[in-house]
Amino acid sequence: MTRHPTPLRILLTLASCCLLTEAAIAQGLPRARPEDVGLSAAALERITTTLQAYVDSGKFPGFLALIARHGKVAYLASIGWMDVEHQRAMSPDAVFRIYSLTKPIASTAVMQLYERGKLRLDDPVSKYIPAFAGAKVYAGGGAATPVLHDPERPITLADLLTHASGLTYGFIGNTPADSIYRRAGLNNPHWTLAQLSDTLAHLPLAFSPGTRWTYGYSIDVLARVVELVSGTTFDRYLESAVFRPLGMSMTAFHVTPAMETHLTTAYALGPDGRPHAMAPLIATEYTPEGRMLSGGGGLLSTLSDYLRFAQMLLNGGELDGHRVLKRETVALMMRDHLPPGLTPIPPIAPDWPPGKNGFGYGGAVRVDADTAPPGSPGTFRWAGAASTFFWVDPQTDLVAMVWTQHLPPAWSLDAQFQRLVYASVKGR
Repeated sequence: MTRHPTPLRILLTLASCCLLTEAAIAQGLPRARPEDVGLSAAALERITTTLQAYVDSGKFPGFLALIARHGKVAYLASIGWMDVEHQRAMSPDAVFRIYSLTKPIASTAVMQLYERGKLRLDDPVSKYIPAFAGAKVYAGGGAATPVLHDPERPITLADLLTHASGLTYGFIGNTPADSIYRRAGLNNPHWTLAQLSDTLAHLPLAFSPGTRWTYGYSIDVLARVVELVSGTTFDRYLESAVFRPLGMSMTAFHVTPAMETHLTTAYALGPDGRPHAMAPLIATEYTPEGRMLSGGGGLLSTLSDYLRFAQMLLNGGELDGHRVLKRETVALMMRDHLPPGLTPIPPIAPDWPPGKNGFGYGGAVRVDADTAPPGSPGTFRWAGAASTFFWVDPQTDLVAMVWTQHLPPAWSLDAQFQRLVYASVKGR
């Protein structure tokens, strides 16, 4: 990544009465001065200084960072570049590849169908995808000639929601079961959810359902369940049931004409330890040729769109008079559903997710009240592979997000951001 002088910092911190452009808040929330919602403007400045230093060092291309409290945006910083090489400054309306931040949205779709009585969370997935009736569990041997056993019980939809299903990704672990997944060529943008789900059903589970927690393809299988239960494609379901009611007009699986000039460049860490632009700018999965409507990681979105989704969760399922979920359903989603022996989940990185966490329906749920790192029990969070982070804290009534486009995910970025955010909380 070639270094360029960074653009004039855009700090949209309302304490100093800087203007929030209409583009920045067109689909966001009302504005407030930090002090009016119990935040310190001086402490918020330290967030901007920290992120600016990362950009100036060449470690990251650019950032958007946002804090909303009591339903109002009190901090929005746009720092660095959307595209370093072409010197396109980061913009509040930038479009990001949000990867696994798709998972909380997909889980919301499942919970909508649950509260309408269209499915039960204790249903076996084989009720909807019959191929899973023959699922086997890896029990030993090499990847080429594995020993397989019957699972102790079938995979349920709840297992899929909490990543206790036995499905893995293959690229996180290094077991023979992971090797089998890697050999299967599952990351195929030309496949459909039906093809992916049927293929997964014939791969061995890494463990018997409910006995361990492992991150994997579970939410993609749930996206197929949504298609089967709703009778429509996953993208159309989300558009009608989630995006349109919430006013998320810049969230989709494929690049729309409105997105084309706003798409950020993705950067991957090179062997020299520096970020390098990935090519092409628009990969196949984000074009009409891409058929994989991945519930686990396929969406594009903007910070303001995702803010509306996050605030809906914090509000108990409603935003601007549009109810997407019942309050009790959101409470169910944001509760730890893992058995005591599986909580806390193993950390993805040494400092992420911060604190001790179980897993709800669609995201990690903090279960400890320790003050190091700072935070609150009940905080619901997740992240995307290109370093897009979000969390909602019901106790503090706060939404926080820091987004960039850097692979692999910069886990420590979110942990540091969290410490700085809570250092700014000074009152109710």
